Amino acid sequence: MKHTILLLLALPTTLLHAQALDSLAAKKVPTRSFIPGTHISMILPQGFKYAKDFTGVEKDDKTFIRIYDPYESDYNTSSAAFSRPMFENKGLDVFTFKTLNVGRYPAKYAGMKSSTGYKNYELVFGDTNFSAMLYGHCSVNDETAGKSIEDAILSIKYDNKIKADPYVHGYFTLIDSSSTFKYAKLNGDVFDYTVGGKMKKNNDQAMFTVTPFTIDKPMTDKDIKKSLEEIYKQDGMTGIKVKSESSDKVNGYDAYQSEVYGKMNGKQTLIYQLTVAKDGKALLIMGIAKTDFDKNLDDFKKLAYTVNFK
Repeated sequence: MKHTILLLLALPTTLLHAQALDSLAAKKVPTRSFIPGTHISMILPQGFKYAKDFTGVEKDDKTFIRIYDPYESDYNTSSAAFSRPMFENKGLDVFTFKTLNVGRYPAKYAGMKSSTGYKNYELVFGDTNFSAMLYGHCSVNDETAGKSIEDAILSIKYDNKIKADPYVHGYFTLIDSSSTFKYAKLNGDVFDYTVGGKMKKNNDQAMFTVTPFTIDKPMTDKDIKKSLEEIYKQDGMTGIKVKSESSDKVNGYDAYQSEVYGKMNGKQTLIYQLTVAKDGKALLIMGIAKTDFDKNLDDFKKLAYTVNFK
């Protein structure tokens, strides 16, 4: 009898403990995940995984969130045109628009429907030193995906102390630790490098870029030269003079490099380029300078020669 009474006395305590555990389970904080190649973490949408071919997460090729970090050099500039009228003038049906904060950073957010049957979600934020953008995309008929994308985008946090790996989705690496030029941002598929990694508005600053591309068959020096001449002309370069060009081996890879001078926007300009290829994958590496040609050329080569394919 005594044991029965003790058991009955203990039962309410056991029930309360079980209820407390259930309550904790119900309040469990969702797991946050850092997105490789960025300073951004978010609560991943159900069924999404890290994207293979771009920075962000995806469920399928039409349901995804792309992340541009950094997006531009200044939030005030990148967000100036970010407005409901701007999107509406593009024929989009804006169903939500708001200003908010991502941590200590001001932000603008919009949700839109397009005439092609898709929903787009855009968030841009930052300060006077940078801006970042997230772009969500899904079918207008997939309400679940739309809600999960919106929740994920609005869940983000930004940590500028994180060291982001810009090559996480690429098939090459460069080592800029001893170079004047540091990785600045991924501009579409082009990797941009600037002095100190700072994105300045000065169009005359020296610039270093890497553009990945694929080739079906080995390119001859003549093919490369012709393609480059077309690029120079498209960029408005005149008075083109090739100072040097050669076929080489760089880190064991087939390579072609040249040093070209001409005028762009009325200013004498140096364009250094190195093309390297391996197993159908190739890189067009270019350095552009309008001053200090000798020094910049040395710096271009110093960084370019650290290239390696993964």
